[in-house]
Order: sequence, then C-alpha cells, then structure tokens
Amino acid sequence: MDLPATPQTAERLQQLQAYTTTRPDVCALVPKGARRVLDVGCSNGALGLSLMHDRPGCLVDGIELDEEMARQAAQRLSHVTHTDLDRLDWTRWNADARYDCIVFADVLEHLADPARHLIAARSRLTRDGCVVLSLPNVRHLSALVAIFVRGRFPRRARGLFDRTHLRWFTLCDAEALLADCGYAPDDRILSLRWGDQGGGRANRWLNRLPLGMREWAPVREFLTYQVSLRARPHPS
Repeated sequence: MDLPATPQTAERLQQLQAYTTTRPDVCALVPKGARRVLDVGCSNGALGLSLMHDRPGCLVDGIELDEEMARQAAQRLSHVTHTDLDRLDWTRWNADARYDCIVFADVLEHLADPARHLIAARSRLTRDGCVVLSLPNVRHLSALVAIFVRGRFPRRARGLFDRTHLRWFTLCDAEALLADCGYAPDDRILSLRWGDQGGGRANRWLNRLPLGMREWAPVREFLTYQVSLRARPHPS
C-alpha cells in the first residue's frame, strides 16, 4: 500500500533522492587500484555500484541508516549493514575487515561526532589506504545571501541547508577536521555553483574554469558548493 502524498512524505522522498547519485567527483578520488571499499552512508548503493563497474574486481561494502535504502543497496553491493552510525561500535563491527578506501560522501555533516568515525576508520585501512569525504561548504554565496542579506538560516529537504545536518563546515574546517583526526589531504575536487540549485548552463560553465581560476580565493571560498577530499593517515 502506497503512502498518502503528504508534504512530509514528499519532502522525505526528495531528501532521499538527493543522496542517490553516482557522485563522479567522489569516485574520481577513489584510487584506481582500490580492491576493497567501504561506503559509509551508502544510500541505495549507486555510488558503490559505479565504483565496481569502473574497477573490475573491486568489492564495495556499505553502511546505511535508512531501511529501504539499505535494502536496495544490499542488492547492488557486496555486503550492507543497516544501522545507525551514531551508535556504531567500530571495534566490533566487521572487526577483521580492512579497506583500501573508506568513503564518507555527504554523511559526516549528519553525525553527532564526525571525528569519532574518521579516527576509527584509520584502524580499518590497509597500509596504503585512504579516506574520501565530501562536505558542503557553508561559506557558499547562497549561505551569505540567506544569512547576512535576508537574515534567515533556511531549513530545507536537501542541499546546503538540509534540516538533518548537525554540523557545518567551511573549506578550512574540512581540512582542520582531517588534520585533527590524523590525516593529511593529498587531493581535492571543488564543485562550483552560483546558487543553491545545481545543473544549468551557468553552473556547467563555472565548473569548466581553469584550475588556477577555480583556486582563486573568491571563487574557491564563495562559489564552492561542495568539496570532495582524499586523505591518508599522517605518517606520524
């Protein structure tokens, strides 16, 4: 029996659909030689499935909170655990598993203690393993307009102002979080947008800017909607 089409169910559907893309920016940072990957907050498994298609022999495990998303992911990935990450005990969960890459795509901002998971992930990496994470940039132009011009902090079903976010990060905050957890970033991809909505010719043009212009401070800091980072445990 289908759920009645209420504003609440429509918003929930919109929220879930926002996290079911293949995320080519995140996949691009996963090392080509990775053979065992963990997708933390794997949604319906679309990202992991893309990785397995692009990297023959790669196996992807997942962890997902939403029951329906976990069910769909289990049909696509090697193994999926349906659980609340805020309650996950990393010392007991799949204790013998080690991964070449652990992905945190659009998940850390939803957690009560993001650092706990990044620190725990270090002990689950292989010798040359890495983490790949994606975070929205709260310093984006749309946030400046909403907060400093309109005087409001929006709460929406998706995007920068997703009402389920518990944490907010700037680009500097993202790198500081990694450093505090014992990681050194070695690559990143900046996803640029003019406003809160993706797609469209103007956004496509913006993301074709040469690297030097993309890294120009006003563009980097205020037009980066989302940053994806790859980092490895610091040798020390």
